[in-house]
Amino acid sequence: MHKAFGLLLFLLTFSVQAKQVTLVLPSYSDESHLYYHELLEQALLAAGHEVVITTPSLHLPQKRAESMLYNNQLSLVWLLHSEERDNSEQLVSVPVDLTNGLIGHRVLLIPPADNDSYRFVQTLDDFRQLDKTGGFGKNWFDVAVWQANDLNALEVDGEWRRLYKMVANRKRGIDYFSRGFTEVINESLQHPYLSIEPYLVLVYQRDFHFYLPAEQKELAQLLTEALEQARDSGLMDKLIEEYWFDDFKLLNFKRRVRIELATPK
Repeated sequence: MHKAFGLLLFLLTFSVQAKQVTLVLPSYSDESHLYYHELLEQALLAAGHEVVITTPSLHLPQKRAESMLYNNQLSLVWLLHSEERDNSEQLVSVPVDLTNGLIGHRVLLIPPADNDSYRFVQTLDDFRQLDKTGGFGKNWFDVAVWQANDLNALEVDGEWRRLYKMVANRKRGIDYFSRGFTEVINESLQHPYLSIEPYLVLVYQRDFHFYLPAEQKELAQLLTEALEQARDSGLMDKLIEEYWFDDFKLLNFKRRVRIELATPK
């Protein structure tokens, strides 16, 4: 009788805590959203919640997605963690790293003719001496990183995905496009006219966080709890391995020259 009462109490408590969570999320034509969608779904299910995910478009330009986030038209967007975003009155953050720092491990997409241009680089100063210019989206954190390390950076306004063709055509003097470890393989398949630079990985200390409209503080707390549980239980590691295990081998990751970059606040 005592056990039955305890079970009933547990079920009542569980039913009160469990929620149906409906998320309106961005999606992208290069499928770079898939891991983040699945992480949210699996983390919330593991925490006992029902999950419904909808997407307003098959592809949202990044600036459009951020605009929709600020206008409370999206539930959240995964963005590089920054103090500016954390302190914004319009946003609330979920303070859980989403890729175990892999997004801050940067590998270059380059024109195929430049495959050997970086062969003898061993240090940050060697990289500087090449005097090459990286292309980035407008106001990206990467721009601040490159500037803090005395590296050439050129910002491109509008749809940042124009940068693939700009690198291939050396438009505006752009020599390479720095991409995160979790992005570069998929993007090289989407843009086969570019090569993955074979020798280097440039590293700064940042990761993606989920950011929500400021009105969604209750949802942010629920997601924080679910994602912390997913991290601590190993679920997040499992998904990262499923999505990117082969990339370590394809990128010859352990043999790349690791160049540490100073990370601005």
